[in-house]
Amino acid sequence: MPTRGKSAHDVVIVGGGVIGCSIAYFLAAHHGIQAVILERDGIGSGASGNAAGELAAVGRHQYSDMYTKFILQGIAMHHELADEIMDTSGIDYLFSDITQVRPALNRSDVTDLQYQVQWQESLGLSANWVEPSELKSRYGWLSHKALGAVETVEKQLESYPFCLAMLRAAEKLGVTVKSGDAAKIVQLPGQIVEVELESGETIQTTNLVIANGPWAVALGASLGFTIPMKPLRGQIVHAALPSGFGLPSYSIFHDANYMLPKASGALLLGTTDEAVGFNPFPTKEAERDIVASVIDMIPPLEAASVIRTTACLRPSTPDDLPIIGQIPDLDGIYLATGHGHKGITLALITGKAIGDLVAQRNCDIDISMFKLSRFGTMQ
Repeated sequence: MPTRGKSAHDVVIVGGGVIGCSIAYFLAAHHGIQAVILERDGIGSGASGNAAGELAAVGRHQYSDMYTKFILQGIAMHHELADEIMDTSGIDYLFSDITQVRPALNRSDVTDLQYQVQWQESLGLSANWVEPSELKSRYGWLSHKALGAVETVEKQLESYPFCLAMLRAAEKLGVTVKSGDAAKIVQLPGQIVEVELESGETIQTTNLVIANGPWAVALGASLGFTIPMKPLRGQIVHAALPSGFGLPSYSIFHDANYMLPKASGALLLGTTDEAVGFNPFPTKEAERDIVASVIDMIPPLEAASVIRTTACLRPSTPDDLPIIGQIPDLDGIYLATGHGHKGITLALITGKAIGDLVAQRNCDIDISMFKLSRFGTMQ
């Protein structure tokens, strides 16, 4: 028989990924509120702990100016808070620079990338176009087929240590983690929200934050509304170079394919976006496709060997924007999900925005574009 019991907390956060841990940290650090994080599997066990960890505002997706500026705000917060978070937590998540090279492999790419350089410059970003004649001396790993490339300097980090650092910093401020699988949410009289767990236990709170990635859809359904979001499986190949091969000092990205050397010495190759439901397991087929694609673009990788392939489920919305904010007409219930490829990048800014909303019922960060109501799915 399932165990039954009740507990009450001021703030409960469903989801122990980097978004949930960041929200808990900002609630504690900025507002003195010690939330409880409810996690089913383990902290950072989903997309957060398996992300590549690059923090780039511009990449294979060109977003609107407004969303790009929000992403830039999120990256700026990483710059501002990295030392504080690492010092408080005692965890070094290797926040560091990496040159990113985005090659043009056909004439259409040349047009698109040269436009992107102008667009980035209009946003105050530094981006350089590298002519084909310069590529071999500067980026010798690139295929001779490249017709030029955009180079930028970005930040990167180790995603799982980053998630643990956010949690550790939050725990030092009184945040706690509870193991449990949220099955249903019920609104009770008196602005009380009750979370029913699969175990039969219930948790009551006056403020609930739903931040459990694509699994948020089921919790929304239990409250009678639709969250238009689906999981997309992303696979990453962890590779090793033979003795005598040094890691290149730059990353290479083209569409979904990339080579990302990490400050830890790891070498990541990616990736996929697969609509396979909630199947979290890596496949040999995807591994072969990723390796073949990156070798075609980066021939020296033919010497690399595969260590392992990992997979995670990224929460994806129809417009590729996250859902951040209070749920309309449901006082005290908030959503923070749907970040897709930008979960690590937007973790801190999302944490601050939701933390301010919960504590003050307003925030000075413009999150109006991320309202659930934009989809017209509220019943």
